Amino acid sequence: MIAEFSKHLDLNYTLGLMEKLISFKSNPDLGYRTSGSTAEIAAGDFLHEEMKRIGLKNVHKEAVVVDNFEFKRADISYKMANGITRKFLMSSFQARCLAENEKIKIVYVNKGRDIDYENIDVEGKYVLIDINMVDDWWVNWPITQAKVNKAKGVIVVQIGGYCSWSKDTLGVQDISTTCDLPAFSMTVREAELLKEQLKLQGGEIEAILNADVNVVNNGITNCIIGEIPGKIDEVIYLIGHYDAYFTAFADNSSGIGCIMGICKALVEDGYTPDRTLRICLHGAEEWGIEGTRYDWARGATMLVHKHPEWGDNGFLLVNLDGNLINGTASAVKVRTSYEMVEGIEKLGKNIEGNVYPFGTYSPMWTWTESYMYACLGIPTIESFYEGVNFWPSYHSSSDQKDVNDYSDEVFLSSHILYGTILQKFDKLPVRPLDFTALFDKMLDEVDGKIIADSKLLCEKILKAKETAVVLKKKNDSFSKIDSVAKKYNKKVGRIFSKIVNELFGIDWFEQYNFIHIRNQNNIHYLTSAIESLKAGNIEKAMDEDLRGVDLCWYGYHFDKRVYDILVDQVLGEAAPFTWAKGKVTTIADMWNIGRELQKLRNEGATNYTDVIAKLEKEIETQKNELKEKFAAEVNILEELICMMEDCIED
Repeated sequence: MIAEFSKHLDLNYTLGLMEKLISFKSNPDLGYRTSGSTAEIAAGDFLHEEMKRIGLKNVHKEAVVVDNFEFKRADISYKMANGITRKFLMSSFQARCLAENEKIKIVYVNKGRDIDYENIDVEGKYVLIDINMVDDWWVNWPITQAKVNKAKGVIVVQIGGYCSWSKDTLGVQDISTTCDLPAFSMTVREAELLKEQLKLQGGEIEAILNADVNVVNNGITNCIIGEIPGKIDEVIYLIGHYDAYFTAFADNSSGIGCIMGICKALVEDGYTPDRTLRICLHGAEEWGIEGTRYDWARGATMLVHKHPEWGDNGFLLVNLDGNLINGTASAVKVRTSYEMVEGIEKLGKNIEGNVYPFGTYSPMWTWTESYMYACLGIPTIESFYEGVNFWPSYHSSSDQKDVNDYSDEVFLSSHILYGTILQKFDKLPVRPLDFTALFDKMLDEVDGKIIADSKLLCEKILKAKETAVVLKKKNDSFSKIDSVAKKYNKKVGRIFSKIVNELFGIDWFEQYNFIHIRNQNNIHYLTSAIESLKAGNIEKAMDEDLRGVDLCWYGYHFDKRVYDILVDQVLGEAAPFTWAKGKVTTIADMWNIGRELQKLRNEGATNYTDVIAKLEKEIETQKNELKEKFAAEVNILEELICMMEDCIED
């Protein structure tokens, strides 16, 4: 069956479908099919019809509420010192700006920190800002700083990290804040010329702006759903997102193409799965809601919010989110949970036609739509590579076939690999979950040196592992798909859901880990900072140690108004519903301490007694929170032990 499936794969079909998908554009020069835009809606309509054409069943569109983002154009013209007029195109972040030959003034404010605005009048002007969103900070910080300094708009130059493939690369990311300040991006090459002209013309340039970009709250987009019906009511999900920045060959036209190519081959092969294969193509993944740190994966968030019942019968999810085409990788490394590692590696290895070694990364992460489904209790697999630096072309005008080290062989291999994994999972009576791996990892992640309260937690983890060993034996005993296996799968799915939603959480960097890890890490970094200060090394304390404590690093560079606005968008009462709602509930508020350290460093001071006392006080706060987290984890583990025992005894 699997060998016959591969004979029906047609790379020409996939590439042709991708070419058609890429043709849907809001901006004729740059592309963009973004949240609820005309281009995204049209692309969804095309995929809906194509699903029906290739033979999928129960094909339909599900409308979900998102904030719409449509970018049609943006350019600036200005006169150089030699009298020649220079014009350049810009990409746009999520914003509202309708300008027709609007006269603007542009000034350069370095990295856009609060210190960069000293002695510069920016009110009513556009500010030009250099940024590296990998090494320094996300764009929401300098954008918000520009806003509180009364700038009229922001022009970003991505000087490193993301979107740095070449000096001619344009790039954009999600804005992770409100959209009321126009925010554009220009190339490094054009920025170098503009900065030179700013110097020649006294630090300020008059220019003409044309722009048509808009955000409309509470709009809609469509998730496109189709199925290959199975024999039982369990479901395997194959998902991807069809929205895009620019033309997005890799992220995620390639994922959509691969999904459709796999489905077409399965249908042509006459494949009838045991479990229904449900394909969900989401809109509004790259961005979809205004005024929050967590503005991505909106389409999937709202879809699963509409369908909590999917968790009851969901067996597995495979998310093809790019990373399918690169001929220079060293291995395929799919992302999954600790519980799934051993089982997935056994199923994924030695698949004929896969050109790369196969392995896994753990734990899951929260940058894609997989997490939303995992919260329902559906274990997930997410496409990824090892040995590829895709950040320079990610979300940029350089995400094109001829730039991304594209390989026909690798792309076809991705079809074979994920299509085969789907079929292998379909034949399993139960998921290959091993909770002992989870509890081993949890035990490793408890630092007993920090507080004495860890002993009870460690004992409870060991008890949970003992129970998981017995559960694993039962898991391995199933040999056929029947009513007993189905009942067991439902119960184990609820265990998985409880682990994802209660035992794990996220920190201020969106890292997914056990709920005690954030406080434990904060204590580690705070302690290290004190040691550095006692040794007279304030640079290490500030730039290495305290950088790991929640948002302390950002407090060095952006003023209290900015800090409070962006914290409030997570913790405030008005924070909107998102996939991360309630996952982060406290912060180590280090802004004042950070500013005190800055003052001491600037003054060349060597006495850090007062600030050390404040750091010690914060450690006590973090220890109290850690005790609460340990106690919560003990209760959660007790409940998980009961749930596992129920599965064993049933």
